Parts: sequence; C-alpha cells; structure tokens
Amino acid sequence: MYECVQCGYCCTRGVCPYGEWDNERQCCAFLTEDKLCAKYDEIVADPKSWSSPAFGAGCSSPLFNEVREAKIAELIAKEE
Repeated sequence: MYECVQCGYCCTRGVCPYGEWDNERQCCAFLTEDKLCAKYDEIVADPKSWSSPAFGAGCSSPLFNEVREAKIAELIAKEE
C-alpha cells in the first residue's frame, strides 16, 4: 500500500457503502471539487465504518494512476 494523498481516484472507480454514484460526473456524488469526501465526518462517527471506506489505509491503485501522480506533483509544488 502507498500513502493516501487524497486525489479522489478511488471515488471515481466505485462507491463505498455510504456513497452514491453520480452518472453525470462519473464519480461518487459526495466527492468534493477539492477531492475530499463530503461525508467523511458522518462516516468516521459511525462505529460500523471501521473497514469501509478504508480511510487512511493507503492507496491500492498507485501504478499508472495519473490522477494520483498529479496530486503528488501539486503537493510537492506547494512545499517549494
């Protein structure tokens, strides 16, 4: 697993049990413009959410993931 950089890629592949698919945007309806989960606070407050979604578990799709690579480049540029 690789560190999660909050690029939102996983939310464009499918939805967790708390999400709902937005056909127009082709991603979870709760994925914000800044690539964060709009339901994060609700989800982490639910004791049944310990494994899904896997917040903080790391990226399972790092290879050839242009969205993730762009987010890493953005984070590096902010540090400079």
